[in-house]
Amino acid sequence: MLLSTTANALSFNEVSRRSFTESLSRTCGVIAGIVPASLLFEGAASASDVRPFCVIGANGKTGTKCVQELVEMGIPVRATSRSGVYNEGIDSNPLLSPMVCDVTKFDTIQSSIEGARAVIFAASASKAGGTPAQVDNDGLVNVAKACIGAKIPHLVVVSSGSVTKPESPVFKFLNLFGKIMEEKIKGEDEVRRLYSGIEGATYTIIRPGGLTEDPGRGVSALELNQGDTKSGRISRFDVAALCIESTFYPQLTGGTTFECYDADTGKSLNSVGASNILKQKSDPSEFRTGYERNGGTYEALFTGLKKD
Repeated sequence: MLLSTTANALSFNEVSRRSFTESLSRTCGVIAGIVPASLLFEGAASASDVRPFCVIGANGKTGTKCVQELVEMGIPVRATSRSGVYNEGIDSNPLLSPMVCDVTKFDTIQSSIEGARAVIFAASASKAGGTPAQVDNDGLVNVAKACIGAKIPHLVVVSSGSVTKPESPVFKFLNLFGKIMEEKIKGEDEVRRLYSGIEGATYTIIRPGGLTEDPGRGVSALELNQGDTKSGRISRFDVAALCIESTFYPQLTGGTTFECYDADTGKSLNSVGASNILKQKSDPSEFRTGYERNGGTYEALFTGLKKD
């Protein structure tokens, strides 16, 4: 959610080819004994699971990418919104179930998430949908409580880079809009508190850098970090992929919070805002935190993440 840039969106066909290849690779790996069968443990999401995902905030820019990615992967998805109408024109797909979910109304959350294998919280404040306090804080907390009560295996939260750094330029700028950054970190903190000591259910909090509409660059181009001191730019398509893929590796991603961005755009929080606006690249040796994570597969990318 850092300062956004826009470009051409990735076509469904491109998403489909990438998603199918990665899903097939993961499935074949399990069958051949290459990937540990523990990836499919205790109700955790897997590419072969028939239970649906639930995307909360499905009509938002990132939520829409999550829905599209899931459909292209052949995974059932509940596309939820306050209206119960999905606006992206693929309502007739049998994998897609538009549903009502208003994060300020607990009963609508419960009905939309029941029986889901994972919930992706991609909602955020809007003029029609509610203030940052109502959506990014209280609404997120409502969803977390509902997921714990319903024993949903995995809750994935789309938050924002720099959310813990109130002195950073990006925090100061974004926080002008209804104190959204202050509300996001309150919501994050409460999610971590609620899940402390919970067994059989987990969460992952993803903090994207500057969100773009560029085609996704894929796992090899990405970098994860922890500590909220480094960020960059990232396609919403790649954020959607991270949200989904993180549920396939709960032993690596469960109970973690991490930042994500294209590795060749990573900068310190002091300079990343201007760098994103100017679409600058970065020198990998320019600024390192020691917590960088890279990999040619999602499993490799997630390996080594610190638990909260």
